[in-house]
This record gives sequence, structure tokens and C-alpha cells, in this order.
Amino acid sequence: MLRKWIGRLYGFDRELRRLRQQVRELSWDDAFGMWTRRAFLQFCQVMPRGRRVVSFIDLNQIRMLNERLGYVEVDRRVKAAFSMPFRRSDIVARWYSGDEIVILFDSDRSGAERKISQLKDSAASQGLTFHHAIGAWEVGKRSIEDVVEGLTQEVTACKAKAAGSPHPGGPVMI
Repeated sequence: MLRKWIGRLYGFDRELRRLRQQVRELSWDDAFGMWTRRAFLQFCQVMPRGRRVVSFIDLNQIRMLNERLGYVEVDRRVKAAFSMPFRRSDIVARWYSGDEIVILFDSDRSGAERKISQLKDSAASQGLTFHHAIGAWEVGKRSIEDVVEGLTQEVTACKAKAAGSPHPGGPVMI
């Protein structure tokens, strides 16, 4: 009781509420309805050891879609595409700018591949497509950032090949 009164008197409780709200905002991306990169990395830091499956997804032509449909509509479509059911233990998060997403699966590779197939169908229903790569992460043996970077390079090479780029693995202009 005394602690609450002192907290109110000095404004600590108001500051704590503000900080808690800020933590929530830094952890959840409302526009896409998924975790932020910062939250994803926090989850990975406390992940129990073992083998996990990771997917890196790069949504196609988001810049063009933003220009044609508007940011709000594209955000709505991405959110709708990723609103399909995942396991509670799966972690879906934005990774880089807004068209890259990572998923940490709590299943084997075949389960992750099935979910990605379902996700491609869900994305297609929203007029979206993506390239992806799936890999394994041995928790505690390699950083999640290194694993995602390797998957990023795979997706970039795949996109370059699909675009007929003379520089496989280099940046792809959409």
C-alpha cells in the first residue's frame, strides 16, 4: 500500500505504465499482425537448446504494390495472408524493411514445408507471392542472425536466377 502511494506521489507508476506500453509497441507489429525483429531475437536468446527449423520469406514486388494499392492495403493483405493458424510455439516476425519475414517453426522440416505451402496459398488469395528458403538452426551452436543471413543469400540467389540476372546472388531490382 505504501509502495503504491509513493509510486503515485513521485510518478513512478505512470512512468512504469508508459515503459510497459513502449515495450509492447516495440515487440508487436500491428500493421502485419506479427512479432518485430527485436522481439524475435529476444525469443531466440532464451530458446532451449535443440534443433529448430527456420524459414526466411521475401515478399515479391511489395514496392510496386505499395505504389499501386497503397501501404495500408498492402499491410492489410500481408496481415490477412499470415493470419492463418500456426502452432503456438511457432514464431512469425518481420525481419528487415517490411517485405522480409522469418518463421521459427517448432516442427520438423516436412511440417515447415507443409506450412509454407499453405502460406503460399494464403498469400495468393491476397494477390501476394514470395520466395523463401528453409534451413535448420542448432540452438546455441550458431546465432540465429547467421542462419537467417544464409537463408537470405539463398533467396537472393533464387530471385536473381528467376529474374535472369547476370549477377546471381547480387541485389535484385523489382
